[in-house]
Amino acid sequence: MDGIQIRPMVLADSTEYRQCVGEVAKERRYLATVEGFTPEQAKIFVQRIVAEHLAVRVASFNGRIIGWCDIIPKAQPGYTHAASLGMGVLQPWRNQGLGRGLLEATLAAARQQTIERIELIVYSDNARAIGLYESAGFLHEGRKQNARRIDGTYQDELLMALMLMPGDKS
Repeated sequence: MDGIQIRPMVLADSTEYRQCVGEVAKERRYLATVEGFTPEQAKIFVQRIVAEHLAVRVASFNGRIIGWCDIIPKAQPGYTHAASLGMGVLQPWRNQGLGRGLLEATLAAARQQTIERIELIVYSDNARAIGLYESAGFLHEGRKQNARRIDGTYQDELLMALMLMPGDKS
């Protein structure tokens, strides 16, 4: 992964982050959104990440964001010990260990916070992502059959979670 930098997200990443999410979203396979975000939505999201020092990492190459991983805490009472994970990597950069690098860096940042549970939803036909999450210790918690229908095709959603022990800084 020569020349690739995995680092915390900064305010200046708003446009590049939006473009990266948009490219992955247009594939209509991996993300819940199929359109990405508006410039204003991306700006607000990035501002929150920076202001709250959230566990979000981006991968950049020659100044272009080519992947991201975010662990966003839940705000609802009773759920503040938990966070949701989302990630994506641009197609040309897949199968090179970039997803693993992003996940490991973001999990390390989450362990420095008060997060005890990280949960995610992954489509059942995304075998690479499922394998990555399993290798990082995520466990299967459930399956929502035919949860999404897009372009006439159904996808099951797999619910997975990783429990972090309070004070776990490993």
